[in-house]
Amino acid sequence: MKFIVKLLIIFGIVCYIFGIYLIWERNNPNRLVFGYEGGYKDVDILNPPTRIIIRDVGIDLPLFPARVEDRKLETTSKGASYLVSSPVPGEIGNSVIYAHDWVTLFGPLINARRGDVIEVEYADKTKKIFVVESTLIVPYNQSSILNPTDDRRITLYTCIGFFDSQRFVAVALLKS
Repeated sequence: MKFIVKLLIIFGIVCYIFGIYLIWERNNPNRLVFGYEGGYKDVDILNPPTRIIIRDVGIDLPLFPARVEDRKLETTSKGASYLVSSPVPGEIGNSVIYAHDWVTLFGPLINARRGDVIEVEYADKTKKIFVVESTLIVPYNQSSILNPTDDRRITLYTCIGFFDSQRFVAVALLKS
């Protein structure tokens, strides 16, 4: 009987430590780090993107500008982040948009499928439509998905996997 009590106490302590780690991980501002060097320079944006809508998966979020600092991407818990050193969505290049995998942010992104429509709204209330071309899962350190391109694409990503060890990526092209 004493053995079972000791075993349960040890199990409780392990669960408690694991819970604290999960809470820390959930609030860790570096969760979405790719170690991204960047392929573009920050520019002043006259008509920045302000909202992203993916009706097929239930995402409708404000977009906040984000920068790379010390090879880490800034994150927010208020919406999705638009990497200002990438092109404005709809311009030539790879526009990068990312968010935490919380249910209220990009958690539903894992349900995105080829053909889903993504709307990006801008400060002047205009919209551009993108269509998901592909989805993939990559290791946390594979930053090549963020590299510059010659087409007009947006790359959306969020963390997934055990201890956020992977990234779910959706690539969408501007609808002509």
